[in-house]
Amino acid sequence: MALAGDAVTNNSKSLQYQGRKASRAKSEQRRRIILEAALRIVVNEGVRGIRHRAVAREAGVPLAATTYYFKDIEELIVDTFTLYTEKALQTVSEFTHQFYQPITTMVGHDINSVEGQQALAGFMVDQLLRYLQEQVISERDMLVAEQAFRYEAIVNDRIRKLAQMHRKALFERAVAFFADVARSPQPEADAEIVLALFHSLEYRALLNEEGDLMAISDIVRRYVELLLPGLLTQSA
Repeated sequence: MALAGDAVTNNSKSLQYQGRKASRAKSEQRRRIILEAALRIVVNEGVRGIRHRAVAREAGVPLAATTYYFKDIEELIVDTFTLYTEKALQTVSEFTHQFYQPITTMVGHDINSVEGQQALAGFMVDQLLRYLQEQVISERDMLVAEQAFRYEAIVNDRIRKLAQMHRKALFERAVAFFADVARSPQPEADAEIVLALFHSLEYRALLNEEGDLMAISDIVRRYVELLLPGLLTQSA
């Protein structure tokens, strides 16, 4: 079975940065430091906080360094979100492999049997909750950057293409799971539903600084119950 993560990795490799290309490793490292600093500014102040002087100060580099690599603010913003997309696609790729590997060795369960479906349902709940918890706690800055990313994609055509690439990778991974593993009759529709659910729960978690993982757990479990009717109650 081909993993959706393979497609995610290919998408990541196809990302193109717009700024001046670095010809030496040290130069590339400085360019990366500048973009990492710009991404931190997005998290703390929003996209409008990105200015050459502010980014240079955050990165600890001379102002001339930012203007050398990026001819204007738009190019710096686009490359900052290119870095975000690269990081986000890598996260999707890692999660995909972590998600699929146990499925391929689910103790010999026939995925079409009641026992197999029960095992699948429990596995889905555990993995989805683990992913959400990691995103909300460990990757909170990336979630904040994603909110800024979505708005910027609406008003900036160049960033919209990055957002479409990111969403396509997420969608294809979800469709592959619902088609190949869950055997859904409508994998595309189920993929849309789970992506919408995740975006909603992640946004909810961002608004609640202390976290709301218990309520999120109940929502995820309810979603899986609706997706695989009655299986969780049978296995409880």
